[in-house]
Formats: sequence, C-alpha cells, structure tokens
Amino acid sequence: MFINLDQVFFYCARYCFDLNQKFDKIPPSPNKTKYSLSGLISSGALRLNMNNKIGDSSLQLSFSFDDKKNGETSFQMDPGSVSSASSEMSVSWSEGVGSAEHHRDKDVSFGQQVVTRAKRRIRKTCTTKLLKRRLPMIEWLPKYTLQSLFHDCMAGFTVALTAIPQGIAYGAVAGVPVEFGLYTAFAGPFIYALLGSVSQITMGPTAVMALMTHQYVQLGGVPYAIILSFVSGCIELLAGLLNLGFIMDFISAPVISGFCSAAAVTVILSQFKTILGLSFRGSTFTKVLPGIFKYWRSIRVWDAVLGFAFIAFLMLLKNLTLIKKWFNAGCCLHNPCVEKAMWFVSTCRNALAVILGCLIAYVFEIYGNRPFQLIGEVKCGIPDFQIPPFSFERPEEEFASSNWTDSDSDNQTSYELVTFPEILKDMGPGMVLVPVIAILEQVAIAKAFSNGAKTDSTQEMIAVGAGSIFCSFFGCIPLTASFSRSSVLSASGGKTQFASLINGCVVLFALAFLMPTFYFIPKSILGAVIITAVYPMIEYHEIPSLWRGRRIELFPFITTFLCCLLINMEYGILIGAQMHLLMLAYEGSRSKSTLTRYKEADEERVVLQADRNLYFPSVERFRNALTKVSIDVETKNRVVVLDMGRVNQIDHTTLKMLQSILAAWDKKEEKYCFTNVSDHLKQVLSSILPKGVPVSRPVLPSTDTTISFVP
Repeated sequence: MFINLDQVFFYCARYCFDLNQKFDKIPPSPNKTKYSLSGLISSGALRLNMNNKIGDSSLQLSFSFDDKKNGETSFQMDPGSVSSASSEMSVSWSEGVGSAEHHRDKDVSFGQQVVTRAKRRIRKTCTTKLLKRRLPMIEWLPKYTLQSLFHDCMAGFTVALTAIPQGIAYGAVAGVPVEFGLYTAFAGPFIYALLGSVSQITMGPTAVMALMTHQYVQLGGVPYAIILSFVSGCIELLAGLLNLGFIMDFISAPVISGFCSAAAVTVILSQFKTILGLSFRGSTFTKVLPGIFKYWRSIRVWDAVLGFAFIAFLMLLKNLTLIKKWFNAGCCLHNPCVEKAMWFVSTCRNALAVILGCLIAYVFEIYGNRPFQLIGEVKCGIPDFQIPPFSFERPEEEFASSNWTDSDSDNQTSYELVTFPEILKDMGPGMVLVPVIAILEQVAIAKAFSNGAKTDSTQEMIAVGAGSIFCSFFGCIPLTASFSRSSVLSASGGKTQFASLINGCVVLFALAFLMPTFYFIPKSILGAVIITAVYPMIEYHEIPSLWRGRRIELFPFITTFLCCLLINMEYGILIGAQMHLLMLAYEGSRSKSTLTRYKEADEERVVLQADRNLYFPSVERFRNALTKVSIDVETKNRVVVLDMGRVNQIDHTTLKMLQSILAAWDKKEEKYCFTNVSDHLKQVLSSILPKGVPVSRPVLPSTDTTISFVP
C-alpha cells in the first residue's frame, strides 16, 4: 500500500490545532491552573482518539495516559477493506514521579531546546547576505580592476580639490579652528569607504552641520563640537542597528525644504559679514543682519572688492560648461579635449579660487602690504587619535576685585570643571536634532545618487553614525553626506567607494604638508567659496510647485523657514514638523460619508459608507451622519446598511459611539445591518453588536440610485 505522508501530517497537524483551540477554552481548575493541550498531555490526564479518512485508507491516532505519567502514543494506518497490508508505528515513554532523574532529564531537554533555538537564531542573523550588506566592500572588492582603480583615483583627487577649501571654510562656519574642518574632511571618507552602500557618495563637513554646531561652540568651545559629534554618532548608529529609519518619515518634504532654505540663507548672510571684513559677535540671521547695518562704517573695502569679485569668478567657472551652447558647432569649444578641460576647471573652481587668492595675498605681502584679512597660521600635521573630552576645564568668568583681599590674585585665572552630564544638559534638544538632520541628508543624498536602485537606508545610518564616532576621536565636528562633493564624485567617474578613500588620503596629505601655504588664504575668498556652494540649497523653486499642487503645504514650508531664521534651527524644524503633522491629523479626521438609497422588492435600503478608518477625531462627524440617516426619511419598511468596505480600523471611542447609536436604533426598532466587514473588523464589532445583527459581505444590486454627501 502506498501511504501519502503529506496527507498524514496535514491531518495530524489540523487535528492537534483544533484540539488546542478547544482546550484553550477550558476554564481554570480550582487551583488556578489553566489547562492547555500541552499541559494536559504532560500531566498524563488526556486520552484522545482520532479517526480520519484519507482516500481509501483511514488514519487512527490515539493518545493514552494514566495518572502516573506513563503514556503510550500509537500511530496506525488502516488501509480498510481494499488491502490487508498495514503500517503501524508506536512511540512510548515513561517518567518517574518526583524522581531526581526525571527533573534532570527535563532540565536537560529544556536547555537543549534553548540552545537549539539560539543556534537557529544566530544562523538566521549571521548570514553571508547580511555580512555583505553591513560591509559593502566585500561585494565590490573581489571584482575590483585596474581600470576601476584609475577612475577612482582621478575622481578621489578631483573631489579632494573641492573638499579641502570647503573643509577650511566649514571649519570657520562652525566657529572652530579651520583645521578641524579638514580633520572631518579626511576621517569621514575613510569610514564611508568601508561601510557606505552608494559609490557616488562622500561624507564630510557640510554647511548645515557646521551652522548647527556653531551655537554649541559658542556655549562651550571646541570640546562641545567634538562631544556633539560623538553623541550624534551614537544616536545615528543605534538608530541604524534598531532599524528606526521610519522615524524620518514624520518629517515631510516641505519642512525639509524650508529648513534647508533657512540654513542656506543664514550661512550666506553670515559669510557676507566675512566678505565685508566686519567682526562682531553673532552668526544667526537676527544678529548678523542688524549688525551689518550697525557697523557698516567699519566695512573693509579691499576685502569687499576681493570677495564679490571672486563670487563672480566662481559663478562664471561653475557655468563654464554652458558657455559652449552660445557658440556654433564649428567652434573649438566643442572639441572633446577642450570640453574635458572646461569640465575639470569648472569642477575644481574652489581650489583654483583659493590658490589664486593665496597668490594675490602673497604678492601684496612681498611688497609690504596686507589689505586683506588672512586666515593666519593653521596647525600643521595629522591629528592625534584620542578619546573625546568627556570632561574638561575651562576658564571661569572674571571675578570682581572687591571679592579678593590679595591684590596679586586679580590677575589669576580660575578654571571650572565641565562634566559630561553638564555638556549634555547644555546641548538640550540639539543632541537629538543634529543626528536627525544628518540622517535626513545622508539618506536623501543616497537615494538621489543610487541611480534608481534600492537604497539601504539602514546601512547609510550605520555609516554616518560610525563616521561621526570615528571622527570624534580625531577632534572633528559632526558630518554627513555632501551633495556638492557627491555631485563632483559622480561626475568625475568614480566607480566604487575606493574613491572616497583616495579623497581622504589627499586631504590627509594636505594636512601633513600644505598647511603653511594656507596662511595666505584671504577670509573673503573663503566666504565667496561658501556662498557659491550654499546658494543652490535655497529651494525657491519649491514654491511654484507647491502653489500648483497643494497650496496648503506652503504653510509648513513658510513656517519652518521663518522659525528657523527668527528663532533657531532646532526649534524651527520641530515647529514646522509638528505643524504639518497637525494638518495631516486634521485632514485625516474630516471623514466624509456617502449616502446611497435604493429599493429592493418592497423594502428600502439606505447605505451609509465611511470613506476612511474611524478614529476619535472623526467621531462627531460620523455620529452626525448616522443621526441624519435615522431622521432623514421616515419609512417603516427600511433597512440601514452600514458599509464598512473602506474601514479597516475602529478605535474604542468610535465603538462606544456606535454602541449608543445602535442602542437608540433598537429602541426605535430600526432595522440595520453591516456589510463589507473584514474579519478583523468583525471581531472588533462583535464586542458591541447585539445578537442577531447581520454582519456579512453581500453584493449590492445594480439599481438606479440617488447619491448625496453627508457633511
């Protein structure tokens, strides 16, 4: 006889499942013990018999237990009258009552189960696929070729020519010594080369991160910037490991656009102060703009002329590749070699501007003139790898001389110890918002340069988190992906993440040997470099798009923009995000119900359909719709049909409202029923529906209907 074991196991599993469902409903025993199938079997109080027909054969499964926990399970296939062959299998065991051997065997069995489950979990977690996701270099390194090496070296060197001047400039924006920007520019690409998932992305200092870091540098100096980098990295890394990328979905695109635009305006305005040669405290919009008008008599003409001239020069080089469109096809500018040279000059415009500015300042220095404000001496050498300053000493405020009797003590400087909890307290919401903004930039830029491929947001969060932590050990500021430098890397033909490693090595070479030449960089040229790099972040083109699409979303955009300018960056994005979420909640609560009437035989049916899930903000609107249905038409032979085809969830507040409405309908002997109810919703409604209320999925007849909308 041929035995189909698949059918055998199917019937056994189904039978045991049905038994488990039944025994779960057995009430607890007097000693507060709830019976279950497994509990009854282990207690030895269960005798079961099962008979099922499988084709021409019958399946018999029996359990027999006694009170002494000795049991026997028999499994028997009875082929019936067709064949006399049989197949029988029996399994038996015995357990002693209260013996030490029994408990030891039971403990060993439980321990083996734990070990087995742990091994299974580890096997599912530690897979080759997951390892390749967490270390993307394992994927591309075995396929690496000499041609890819050539392209990556050229792309990495080209990006470094942009990263070096921007690193110096963003260090100045953050309020730290300029070399700290270069520390971030070399350390970030090293980590991304190992952990990054998109080959066209490069990490490092950015205008937004530098601007958000500046206010904390004003509170506690350079150590605050380093601690901010470490804390941000820990939060970013933890969010990546816990797969919390969904939190970023609560910040909408208009809010992000308003935030980036406000950050760009703030950075540009602060650099205008540098270009004009003014020096006063403050870097926010509300302090810089009044300061420029207040100290306009102190403007340094030579700095202003040099700064605005280089803004025009950089803008010209940026659009150099567009010049060829003004000439006919016979012009030499359309030669492939000339086009490549023009592209290279346009790409390396920041480095060319810095070199040219150094030459101009050096020539004036030779003739004994210094009409421009220079960066001055820059610390040379590779930074030391050391633990971030979780506690440090800083000078206290000057004491009044009347508090001291010793005149010699007036010139002494006192120091106070700043501990790690105090640093976190001073940072406040910034230690959460800075990593949020870094993750937003990182993931958004990764999606932009993924060329339509699926972006691993979790891996990008891990990369930016590990990069920030690694950078903090070199004294860096917070970092994230840079759109401008990533654009250069993509246009330069980089093939793999190895280009980021070349970028970091070139920056490291500059730190080791080229720092003395940076002494002659005019500050106004750095301001020009930042302005030309940041102004595309002003997303003014989003305003017409929002106006033509959903004008209501202009409010979170404008609110975020103004609050970031007039209050500060952290509270601005929080206010904008909360405003947009409130708008979304308001729109979600404005449910609309569709009312349809038709006749079926001698009975009138009134169908009320809700257009969305029913939660507590929309309770009153749905209650008004139900009330209108009950008093709209006074017909005795009528049935109210509540169509739940578009409703998947109902909260407790809505259930209580439905319970009260249905109770009132029962008193009035109003006929009603529910249709298009999902299984989950049917289970929820069963807690309030009286017995006998039809809950089904009928197909409504196609008859002439009149449709009205209930507000």
